[in-house]
Amino acid sequence: MPYWHILTLLNSQSPVREPSVTEVKSELQSILASREFVQSKGLSKLLRYICSKSLMEESEPITEYTIAVDVLGKPHDFKENKDASVRVEVHRLRKRLSDFYQHEGAGHRVRIHIPTGHYSPQFLFAEQEAVVLESESAAVDAPVPTVAPPVIPLELAVSPAPLPVAPQRRNSRRTIAWILAAAALLVALRLAIRPEDSIDRVWSPILTAPGTVLLCIGDRAGGHHPALTHADASQMTLLDYHDLQSQSVLMDDAATLTRFAGLLQSKGKGYRVVSQTEATFADLQGGPAVLIGLANNDWTQQLVGKLRFWVEHKEPGQLILRDRQHPERADWAMDYATPYLDITKDYALVMRVLDPRTGQMVISAAGISAFGTISAGNFLTNADELKKIEAVAPRGWKKMNFELVLSTEVIRGKSGHANIVASHFW
Repeated sequence: MPYWHILTLLNSQSPVREPSVTEVKSELQSILASREFVQSKGLSKLLRYICSKSLMEESEPITEYTIAVDVLGKPHDFKENKDASVRVEVHRLRKRLSDFYQHEGAGHRVRIHIPTGHYSPQFLFAEQEAVVLESESAAVDAPVPTVAPPVIPLELAVSPAPLPVAPQRRNSRRTIAWILAAAALLVALRLAIRPEDSIDRVWSPILTAPGTVLLCIGDRAGGHHPALTHADASQMTLLDYHDLQSQSVLMDDAATLTRFAGLLQSKGKGYRVVSQTEATFADLQGGPAVLIGLANNDWTQQLVGKLRFWVEHKEPGQLILRDRQHPERADWAMDYATPYLDITKDYALVMRVLDPRTGQMVISAAGISAFGTISAGNFLTNADELKKIEAVAPRGWKKMNFELVLSTEVIRGKSGHANIVASHFW
């Protein structure tokens, strides 16, 4: 491929579509079931490992050390410069994938490619892989220049017109070799590197789970009144229906709901909305869920009741977030008898957990009051806010359950940004 074609591709403003997570998982399963891999448990385990970590978009890179410890069972004092086993196994895996795509997988549109000298895979379409392979081959075969190349203006570099004839033919070839090698490297990087998205890192278990997401919003019934039955409805006027507590939600909770709906829609994930009174256990078993509200959402209270951070109704109108590891603590509290404009601080529970009762992933934005809920909703849908988790999270947290206690300042009925004051990962 002429070098100017590579540069034109590199500088194109049109986005390069990548295979979806579903497409990559399907391709991975096809590879693992193929003749090339079915008899090699070691290479299958290695391929599954690097693909799974890449799909989860782990912040820590896939390295020689992590493969040695996590896949090959090496001790934690493994030294890369004294043991080449990882490099050998990755080379074997790279060769096995090449053989697979030359034979059994020749007609596959989605490709899993491991760039030379790297451990993280690329997920490409066949035509993209062809460009990358040709670029890698050209970069390897290109002569190594012995002098620094001249600087070429970008408008000349991207033009398909012939380059000016250099005074010496030898230096012209060196210049082209440099451009070709640099272009090949940049193309490979552009196709391989996906910018980290803190929203995807938190929401991935919800976004990749099968089924639509249940957006379960708290209502004024607070989970203490049964859902409306057909018998009740037959005796009810439209005005009675509109006055039901189960049909009334707080504006701040509704605003939080719209944030979540917008996020899911932007990610192409289906969802449906239901109030906590109308939601059933079967609804929660049917797919991942997002719970909005704490004191007014019985499903949230049931879930947190067995976690480290939970809510206590000390007296009517007085709520306290409790820490089982520090039961003496009682300052994460709210008294609902406090004048509205005198509230200066609120707290919220943000969770991402696998609910043991339903077997489904759940995320919550659960403030002690509406101020905390709307602040938690902003936290969970704002990429910059979610980066705060990195400061308190352990390594590998993206595959863990977690529970966060957030605090937010409240000024004359308006809540601000959230800060993490306590956390638990498991």
